[in-house]
Amino acid sequence: MKPVLLILLLGLYACSPSPEDLANIASQQFRESGETEETWLHDGELHFSTAFEWQEASFQNKRATSSDFLLALDEQGRLVINIADNQSLKIHSEELTRKLNKQFEIIGPAVHNKNKYKDQLISDSVVLIASQNGWLKNI
Repeated sequence: MKPVLLILLLGLYACSPSPEDLANIASQQFRESGETEETWLHDGELHFSTAFEWQEASFQNKRATSSDFLLALDEQGRLVINIADNQSLKIHSEELTRKLNKQFEIIGPAVHNKNKYKDQLISDSVVLIASQNGWLKNI
């Protein structure tokens, strides 16, 4: 079963814009989100961050960043979930944040934890989690 998942993920990455492209689009969402009255959308600053940096961030920062990534995926036409209204976006952003928190759970001694997570980009994990949850279109 694991080889099938690996092939699926390789295919997904081959047909997908790079994680850096996704992070660039997500960071643009961050800059544009200042136009809304929804305070939970503000202050997402983790677009180019690592899992280690994610671990140390506030929930507000994580949730706002998650919403930016979802908006970026939607802008790319890759989402099958509907995030057209703020309530739906908030629900999915919170779910993505919980899943990222679980994936980046602090493990063992601080040095071991830092070594494991210091090079893992959040954008990579966002695509992986969205794919695993059926949120992405099949390309």
